[in-house]
Amino acid sequence: MNTQPTDIASTPLFFIMGRPRSGTTMLSTLFDAHPNVKIPPEFPIMIPLYQRFRKVKVFDEATIHQFVAFIFQHNVFIHRTLENLKIDRQSFTNDLMTLAGKGTIQDMLKKLNAYTFSLFDKEEILAIGDKNPVYSIYTERFLRIFPDAKFICIIRDYRDNFVSMQKLADLKLEAPILPLQVARWRYVVKIFLRCKNKYPDRFKIIRYEDFVANKEQMLPELCRFVGIPFNPVMFDFYRKKEETMKTYDNPLIERFHSSLMNPVNTTRMEQWRTQMTPAQVRMANVVAGKYALQFKYVDRAEKNRLWLWLQSRPMSIYGWLLFKLYYWGSYLPSSVVLWLSVKLLVLVRAWHFFKGSSNMAKS
Repeated sequence: MNTQPTDIASTPLFFIMGRPRSGTTMLSTLFDAHPNVKIPPEFPIMIPLYQRFRKVKVFDEATIHQFVAFIFQHNVFIHRTLENLKIDRQSFTNDLMTLAGKGTIQDMLKKLNAYTFSLFDKEEILAIGDKNPVYSIYTERFLRIFPDAKFICIIRDYRDNFVSMQKLADLKLEAPILPLQVARWRYVVKIFLRCKNKYPDRFKIIRYEDFVANKEQMLPELCRFVGIPFNPVMFDFYRKKEETMKTYDNPLIERFHSSLMNPVNTTRMEQWRTQMTPAQVRMANVVAGKYALQFKYVDRAEKNRLWLWLQSRPMSIYGWLLFKLYYWGSYLPSSVVLWLSVKLLVLVRAWHFFKGSSNMAKS
């Protein structure tokens, strides 16, 4: 069984981009179930690796050992660990050595994704994928790093996205503050639209709601976009539920991705109607602005929106500044990039601290 591309340099690469809790894992799991695709679990080390090794002209044996050491040295990103990739270090190193003297940094990064473990049977690898929601703010940078890559951008109703993020508030991934979450949604949507306008052949923007309702038509379309033949076995990914739980032995998997243990369905649509107040909905619509209309999540703009807009400004500005800091920070030395990736969650920690203090005061 051939589980490695015959020519890593010419094997197409594609990215699945989107906000956390927007359907990116659903898409990556569907593609992972394809026998001709390798797409690893989340492990956002590509930007730090690129920063560390982008100026290397020739990857000799010593540099390849440094490349591997860097991966294994920095193996935790919040709830994402290298263990999920299940890489045998020695075998991986030996495999990279086949590129010694001729491989580029792009080849090395693709090789990492191609080498990772998959629960699904693989044949000849025709495409390599990547899915890390945090990469969405770096979309324009990835366009330059991988000038031939394609991008599938999935957008989910910002209100359902907020509800879903709120359910995982205890994991401290992001602060569940409504205007902040929707402002982040808007920021990422604007990036996708800007890139789509500039590179229409390399970008496919889809709505989560359209996909789950029309998966039989849309998934073959996405396969053609990536450059692989559609295979109906992709829809059978959920049959690996027991094997997934045994292989990864991580209680967070079921919390993060419980819906992925079932066939693709529409049950997660419009949860906001019962889990958000009318005031929250109005605030969300105001922050989303014209993009709520553009993606048909509302029929008309909110009236009397000035006061709501002013209320949302502090969190919206904070979110914009934080994303800009992440983006420009990605050009700094790799050690700084890693620090930003792992440590810069000031608002999340502050929110939980003050919320905890407030709860203690009330008790």
